[in-house]
Amino acid sequence: MKMLLISNRIAAPQSSGPVPGGLAAALQVATEKYGAWWIGSNSKQSKEDVSGGDAISVTQAGAGQLVSVDFPRAAYRSFYNGMANSVIWPVLHDRADLVHYAPEYFAAYRTINDAMADAVCRVAEPDSLIWVHDYHYFMLGQALRRRSMNNRIGFFLHTPFPSASTLACLPPHRDIMKSLAAYDLIGFQTCGDLLRFRDYATSELVATMIAHTVLRVGERRINLGVFPIGIDVERFAAAARRRSKSRRIARMRQDLHNGLLVIGVDRLDYSKGLPLRFAAYERFLTQFPDERRRVSFLQITPPTRSEVESYRRFRAELAATAGDINARFGGADWTPLRYVNEGFSPEELADFYRISKIACVTPLRDGMNLVAKEYVAAQDPEDPGVLILSKFAGAAQELNAGLIVNPYDPDEVARSLHDALSMSHAERFERWETLYRILRKGGLQGWYDSFIAALKAASMRSVADTLLSVA
Repeated sequence: MKMLLISNRIAAPQSSGPVPGGLAAALQVATEKYGAWWIGSNSKQSKEDVSGGDAISVTQAGAGQLVSVDFPRAAYRSFYNGMANSVIWPVLHDRADLVHYAPEYFAAYRTINDAMADAVCRVAEPDSLIWVHDYHYFMLGQALRRRSMNNRIGFFLHTPFPSASTLACLPPHRDIMKSLAAYDLIGFQTCGDLLRFRDYATSELVATMIAHTVLRVGERRINLGVFPIGIDVERFAAAARRRSKSRRIARMRQDLHNGLLVIGVDRLDYSKGLPLRFAAYERFLTQFPDERRRVSFLQITPPTRSEVESYRRFRAELAATAGDINARFGGADWTPLRYVNEGFSPEELADFYRISKIACVTPLRDGMNLVAKEYVAAQDPEDPGVLILSKFAGAAQELNAGLIVNPYDPDEVARSLHDALSMSHAERFERWETLYRILRKGGLQGWYDSFIAALKAASMRSVADTLLSVA
């Protein structure tokens, strides 16, 4: 049985270079290890403004296949920079104030979802399982059903799901959300996300609750589930062990002058709470002056969505803030905050995590946040570091043995930094051991297998319902 994974972009196999985002990293492993077919756009779009989905290429990726789809450039730009990232993304992250909507964005969103449906139909087989990922393709299931595709189709949302009142700020919210009824199964990162979707569906889509996690919308039955995404724990831990004595780490230790390192790793996005994180570090340096020169903060922030104006402004704001902190507290022999706009490979990140005494993971809203999990997996069991984690990250539902903080309170985060630095070895080990045990139970393969099993079961129930209704 062929397994098809669909997302906005695909990531080619790599042994070096920047690590892909959480979604891409997970699907890359699923493709290479489990033999899935991963379908998504390539990095280049066609210059011609014609229907997409016609130009596809298939390449081997481990045990699986990568299917690259070429879309018309103009439509894809309005789909990606416009509807996906200037409209849907801010709404999903409770920032409706940043929405910049235009009707042509929604038209392009429909166009690309239809073009992707054409591409999927070209490679799907009658018994293929189809798993659609993330907000770029909310409407793909509906487009596939219009093409008479009766396959089992599931959808997983990697981001948070907002409240009904926030989602109502999205101009075409009913058109987009009602299209989700085409899926047999919809998966979420947390119970809170599922409950918010259920509340929206019953109030705005006139859905009927059949059971706690089953809705009926019109003639369609939708199964809901919670599937917190994990990481390949053993693979990441092994990478950290192999590279713990690398030359890069030796140089970093030399640069630190045997000081302690705090690390943050985030895409350049306003949802990650970086201005407030920098403010918290500034409060830490102000309130605990004895820690100066003993501690350095490394913030790794690969740029993203550089064509979106709000992201360009945000990048300039962070660079200015980092410069102010270094000018105020730094010296010729000590840089308090190293703010790096560069991506690193998984192995290089494992290096940095391994030598960092603290990971500061403080998003304002996050579906899961795999950096928190990667940091725990990379730690030295003999001398583990401390995870500081936002209560608004999906990962906080699982990793509550970390120091859970409110990212909107810089003073609380500053105190947590100090508490983590002064924490005893016994407490650090106890917290880390608990976190690591949780990671082992909820790894990447478990996430993958549990969703597939639920999709098969959901489809079987839907078929049974159809037969009963006909009878």
